[in-house]
Amino acid sequence: MRNKVLIAMALLLVGTFLIFCRNVYGAIDTWIDIDIKNTNGFKSYMGYKSLTHSDLPQAKLQEICTTDENGFRRCTGRYVIAVGSGVGGQVGDCVDVILENGTSIPCVIGDYKDDKHTDGSNLVGRANGCCSEFIVDVDLLRDDIKNKGDVSVVNVYWNSPVVKIRRYIFNCLKGGLVNDFKEVAVQYD
Repeated sequence: MRNKVLIAMALLLVGTFLIFCRNVYGAIDTWIDIDIKNTNGFKSYMGYKSLTHSDLPQAKLQEICTTDENGFRRCTGRYVIAVGSGVGGQVGDCVDVILENGTSIPCVIGDYKDDKHTDGSNLVGRANGCCSEFIVDVDLLRDDIKNKGDVSVVNVYWNSPVVKIRRYIFNCLKGGLVNDFKEVAVQYD
């Protein structure tokens, strides 16, 4: 009986927490900021089709994504990106890519860069100084983006270095908080 009471109390606390943490758009206001150093403003891209042939979370996420008019893959309205393992989290986590000029690009982690392609912090790409690789449908990608290799040309405000990645506790694949009620209940069992 005591365990059931503890579980009920935990669920009540988590539910109350969620009510106070949701903003007017329904987003969760709890996050972790990861400072990014030594980026040059370049934001590369990769084709999404390489992520669709497996049972991995990357492929499952692509099943619920759409492609916008510029060729970008989107999930819940957010851009889908690959990041270095230094960002942490898991595929499906919501993140904001925050630029030096104050622009915030709403994104979802769709893949992770291989550590051998990133710096010692596993955040910034060795080859191009990029920490956010946008996942796209290359066939539908605008020609100016293909020619430059940099998605920053899609929006004048994106032409600025990344200074921070804000990772939220919300995951699109799980449909909610990373630590869902089952995990909370197990902790109190």
